[in-house]
Amino acid sequence: MIQGADLSKADPTSASLVRVNLDDAVLAGAILDGANLVKASLYGVDATGARCRGTRFQGSSLLNVDLCGADLTDAVVDQNSFKVRVDSRTVWNGLTGSLFGPVEFVSDEEVREIAGEELARWISERGGNVRVLP
Repeated sequence: MIQGADLSKADPTSASLVRVNLDDAVLAGAILDGANLVKASLYGVDATGARCRGTRFQGSSLLNVDLCGADLTDAVVDQNSFKVRVDSRTVWNGLTGSLFGPVEFVSDEEVREIAGEELARWISERGGNVRVLP
């Protein structure tokens, strides 16, 4: 368990973090490329600017996670709870799998909740391919 830890700018590239409890942790600017976060708990995590290229989030709970500016290139989700905050800098290229929304999109003008088929289309327009579960 690393609940509440400050892992800002840490580099656990390719680390096995299966079933780890990262609730309330700070992962701002962390490099999680290729990390295995299967069935991990990420509640209230600050992952702004985190790099998650090829990270496996399958079965993980991402609730109230700030992914503004994060890079989710080629990350994999599978039936994830995915109630996250994102912005125009969040990278979705190659994100695949399935998730439960909604996502909160933050811009200078507004904060907008995107869910369901609209969320699937929205992610697709940004290079990802996910199925949004009801």
